[in-house]
Amino acid sequence: MPVRTKKVDGYQVSTPGGVKAKHTTKAKAQRQANLLRAVEHGWKPTGATARDLRKKRKKKLYKKRK
Repeated sequence: MPVRTKKVDGYQVSTPGGVKAKHTTKAKAQRQANLLRAVEHGWKPTGATARDLRKKRKKKLYKKRK
């Protein structure tokens, strides 16, 4: 599934299955395209990095309260 980005009043990300993003910035369009390519190759989002960040923030806030 080829992912294409094109400049049309901002940037647009599209695949043969349809348009995935419209009116976005170049950086966000590139990130979206990378994400779509990763999912195509078997990557499954686990949320591990986001979960780790939440734990760190929570721990940091708890330390400040003491």
